[in-house]
Amino acid sequence: MSTSSIIDIPKKAGDKDQLGIEAYKNGLTNFIDSAQTPLTIAIQGEWGSGKTSLMNAIKHDLCDSNSKFHGIWINTWEYSLLTDEYTTMTNIIQGIIASVISELSKDKNQDLQALKSKAVNFFKAATRGATKFGANALTAGVAGDATDAFFESTEKQSSLRDLHSELQEQINISVEKNKDIKGFLFFIDDLDRINPPVAVQILELLKNIFDLENCIFILAIDYEVVVKGLEPKFGKKTTENEREFRSFFEKIIQLPFTMPIGQYRVNDLIIDNLIKLQYFNDGELTPEISDVIVDISNLTVGSNPRAIKRLLNSLSLVRSIMLAVENESKPTAFEQLINIGVFSIQIAYPLLFRVLERYPDFTAWNDEVMETFKLKTIDADLKEKLSKNEYFDEEWEQVLYQLCQRENFLSNRAMQISRLFNTLKIRIESNATDEANDSQDVTLLDVMTNAIQIASVTSYDTNIEESKVKEIHKSGFLKGLRERIKTSLLEQAVTKNIKMLYQQKAVKSNLTFLIEKENHKYRLDLSVHTSAKEYRIQARYGCWYFVKARHSNFESNLEESEAKAVKAKERFEGMLLKMDVLSKELPDNYYLNHYVLTNDKHNTIVATMNVTTPNAWGFIKDEQALEIYLDKLIKFLETVDDIKIVGW
Repeated sequence: MSTSSIIDIPKKAGDKDQLGIEAYKNGLTNFIDSAQTPLTIAIQGEWGSGKTSLMNAIKHDLCDSNSKFHGIWINTWEYSLLTDEYTTMTNIIQGIIASVISELSKDKNQDLQALKSKAVNFFKAATRGATKFGANALTAGVAGDATDAFFESTEKQSSLRDLHSELQEQINISVEKNKDIKGFLFFIDDLDRINPPVAVQILELLKNIFDLENCIFILAIDYEVVVKGLEPKFGKKTTENEREFRSFFEKIIQLPFTMPIGQYRVNDLIIDNLIKLQYFNDGELTPEISDVIVDISNLTVGSNPRAIKRLLNSLSLVRSIMLAVENESKPTAFEQLINIGVFSIQIAYPLLFRVLERYPDFTAWNDEVMETFKLKTIDADLKEKLSKNEYFDEEWEQVLYQLCQRENFLSNRAMQISRLFNTLKIRIESNATDEANDSQDVTLLDVMTNAIQIASVTSYDTNIEESKVKEIHKSGFLKGLRERIKTSLLEQAVTKNIKMLYQQKAVKSNLTFLIEKENHKYRLDLSVHTSAKEYRIQARYGCWYFVKARHSNFESNLEESEAKAVKAKERFEGMLLKMDVLSKELPDNYYLNHYVLTNDKHNTIVATMNVTTPNAWGFIKDEQALEIYLDKLIKFLETVDDIKIVGW
């Protein structure tokens, strides 16, 4: 059965083990089943790593199906809502005791009156401390150690000892009367969702109140949360005081269990759910594509189930939007694969996604990107060192390296991030080689632009490097431009002996015409871009396979014998002279540009004509402006007449 979303809720007992951790669950369950008490276990892992799912499975095996233990489940996050830290702790302790009494009350013959009375006495004393704690917090402006408020008076210490003793007695009676029950399992969830200092104080309370025989506490909390919670007491963790942090943790926790994220079998989680979402059409999700998807996931969202589910839901949403908006054709398997890469970057590396929004063609990242994002200049020694690394030997990769130095998280993953970007580059170039003469978007710039525009609908990053004019729906605008100029452009091309075709199936980030010269076709792509204060309408002509790229330097390639045989240098310089002449007659808001790329071991020549305007829609509705535009566009095509493949 297909669906449009993947819910992010803890795994229920009986659900498929998509992560492949059944053996770890069984091992921990068997350990708990035969463990001596009292015992406290910390299940550690980052948010979304499956801690709650694991505890659910343990509770099912030991408390629900076999009933070897009484199971008590406490969600600390629910108890902390709209309360101060003292009230949070009081509520949690009350919740635990109330749950224990509820379980013990199932035996109608067990007398719990003394336990209830001592619990009431304890909380009366605790309530009187709450007023003092609140006053201290207001007058001192510091939260303080709320646990002190529980134990600072002789009255509270006495009531605590009485409560602890009575709890132990009643639990022992229950276990002795029912030989099938081994004791109580307490599942304390979501400690890492509340304020870390409060979480640490809750740990201390649990140790003082519930360090009981026949009781095992299973806590969902990460060591890093404990570290943050102890910083008010010990200061920032250093190599000198790390032992103090570790000693506190070990005093509370007898057994740390870390979620085996590195062992997660994410293949099933990703691929099974992509099939469930019907993200790919029948037959498109080949083993090769599946391997690439898993590789992209490993390089970005990793094995975190929550991040993977967010990725899957984002992909499903935009596929639905694409099908609704682009009703001319369905997204291809290639487009869907690139979307996976771009959405993964958006989720895992928001800074890099912001850079891509501004500069989609990451292989053209240069000093402009360095300046825009205020990156440090790469010194000569570092540049030489990076040049010897296959992941950072190109200029754009070195810019990527510097971007990664903006955040420790990115810096630690710089090499795998470069692998990710190169994976996307290889897939895009491979697709472009197959489809170079088609009307569909194939260049890295176009493919990335399409994917980034789609991904922006699920972005919530508010860190904006610069203000921009109102965003424009590129596909809608280009379709409007097509309606206004297509017929006239094709007619004017005929008068200049330019053989122009329009065969485009779907308009996305480019309105594409084909220029036929001898046995080859060349793309003329019209696109629209936004900047800080204006829109830019670009006409781009590209010629693949102009000369073989035997050297990294284009000028050297022009001196090769094959290039000389087809007069490549003369034709290229002729284009530059014609562009110079045309530039002098263009309106002030027009300008020309050109650059050289390397694709499939050949140099590609790209020439552009750009028009800037404060109102893109107003531009294409202005008859006079369009008349000038068409005239200059034809002249632009005449300047690149000799930029073609010769000798093939």
